[in-house]
Amino acid sequence: MSKNRPSKGPGRFKIYGKQPVTEAIESGWPVYEVIIRKGIDQESAASIASRARSLGIRVSYMAERDFDAVYDKSAQGLAAVVGEVTFRDLDDVMQNIPKGSHPLFVALDGILDPQNLGSICRTCHSMGVHGVVVPRRRIAPFGEGAFKASSGAIFYQPICEVPNIHHFIQWCQKQGIWVYGLDADGTRSLWETDLSGPVALVVGSEGKGLSRLVCDRCDEIISIPMFGEIGSLNASVACAMALYEVQRQRNVKC
Repeated sequence: MSKNRPSKGPGRFKIYGKQPVTEAIESGWPVYEVIIRKGIDQESAASIASRARSLGIRVSYMAERDFDAVYDKSAQGLAAVVGEVTFRDLDDVMQNIPKGSHPLFVALDGILDPQNLGSICRTCHSMGVHGVVVPRRRIAPFGEGAFKASSGAIFYQPICEVPNIHHFIQWCQKQGIWVYGLDADGTRSLWETDLSGPVALVVGSEGKGLSRLVCDRCDEIISIPMFGEIGSLNASVACAMALYEVQRQRNVKC
């Protein structure tokens, strides 16, 4: 039962919080160690420790002061060392979409805030997105902040890395997937757009929105109707609203 801070190691990093740690264990994600703060609820800790050990995962305990010096208060007394994200191939994701279902992808153009990245992944998983697409550069890291904000959804959501978003848009056009960019200056509103077919939504960065090159390559730029004095939305909120409209249109009963 080590009191030492676990080393990160190559291809590994720490996550914390009861739900992210629990989801990592239950999802089959590579979990190398579970760290429990001494003094937390014994029943909860015993259950998690027992489950981890049954899967061959090392369990260690840290003194309260040592744990608090390393981890955020929101850790709830639990942390884990897990494997990094393994990206999926776009073609493989496409082939695994159930027959009769229209493809639904979300691409991220310059999302640099880990909290937004994690929140978007959480929303995408809950809204049935087949793949979240990220560029090789200009993307927040899939680390502690993103995993915490996703509440464990990253462990289930297929994530694909591409050289750049232009590459993804070209791939979509070959697959017959219509690409919509979300932007406040869109030519048509979300409500006026038929989103019931094969769709890819491109979400821009928190401050600058979609890059000009991405805007030029999207099939259409659409906007979310706004009624207040503020003319823009947080990236994760905009993504959530757009995905809800996609699923509303797909599941509406005539």
